[in-house]
Amino acid sequence: MISVLRPFGEASPLPRSAFIDPAVFELEERTLFASSWVPAAHEADLRRPGDWVRAPLRGETLIVVRGADLGLAALFATCSHRGTLLCDGDAGHFPDLTVRCPYHGWRYATDGSLLEARGAALGEKPPGLGRARVESRAGVVFVNCDPQAPSLDAGPPWLARAKLHALERAKRTDHEVRANWKVLVGNFQESHHFPTVHPSLEGRTPWTCSTSVAESERWLGGTMELAPGFETVSESGKRNGRPFVAAEEDRGRILDALLFPLWLTSLQPDYLLTYRLAPLAVDRTLVVAEIHVHNEALAEGVDLEDVFSFWERTNAEDRSICERQQRGLAARHGAPLRYAQSEDGLHAFERLVAARCLEALSA
Repeated sequence: MISVLRPFGEASPLPRSAFIDPAVFELEERTLFASSWVPAAHEADLRRPGDWVRAPLRGETLIVVRGADLGLAALFATCSHRGTLLCDGDAGHFPDLTVRCPYHGWRYATDGSLLEARGAALGEKPPGLGRARVESRAGVVFVNCDPQAPSLDAGPPWLARAKLHALERAKRTDHEVRANWKVLVGNFQESHHFPTVHPSLEGRTPWTCSTSVAESERWLGGTMELAPGFETVSESGKRNGRPFVAAEEDRGRILDALLFPLWLTSLQPDYLLTYRLAPLAVDRTLVVAEIHVHNEALAEGVDLEDVFSFWERTNAEDRSICERQQRGLAARHGAPLRYAQSEDGLHAFERLVAARCLEALSA
């Protein structure tokens, strides 16, 4: 793993064990995910006070709740009395804006404070529910279990100058990929697979016109120029009346960014793609793919099918090739041996993974 820390051109990729060894996956859970900003939900799934969504962190009971004040709280949903799990499933609603323990009836407010502790010792003041940190970007809700971690990074400049305030989610698609989460991010970090895996995407954003951008240890970016005659990435290649989302200076290209480690974004001229990754096991990853458009496009009923169908096909192509790579890595002699000349973005990502894991091990 140390060899990946060398400068690009001298470095070797992460070893095979990084993608197939459950012990490595458990290390990542303790070091990367537990101390990073992890995408947990979308605000569209938390519209009403009392709505809650479970954060996709294995071994945790963290939920995000919309409170009576319309604010969000990230709560560890185990009762402070005997540790009983307070809610089942991946999402739900607290109709009376209280979280009630099914064991002894203790009740909590949606901010985690204790409302009623039936049978508690006289004079005792039991604690409320534990809390994690919560922040939002572009409608996506992030949680962080580390109280010492820096605030959520603002991300690349093109997202800062885009019309994110006007976005509404137009489509959500969930699918499980039978591959390690780093295989998915690595696939996102390079585009020279476009001609063989994504011929339609290659025709709209040629891989030879792509560059990598690495300005922060917390996000990595990349740009792709639109081919002549194309206004956006869709079946027709036209915006078809959809308002711009990207700033004027960014409308002739596609701008991708990874908010390390689990949120992928792709800013198109007229919409924003986001992918929330939730690692389920060393060889399984849940992907929540969302397409966000300007709210005027939804209000006016502008056709979005040419965007939806294009990315349904492209996402399926990515899923297939990532699962194929995982099957190869699982074979006894399967191993990543070298970086191609254009894979500086992949190297930057794997370097971050290795640095964080080695730092944790040395500590």
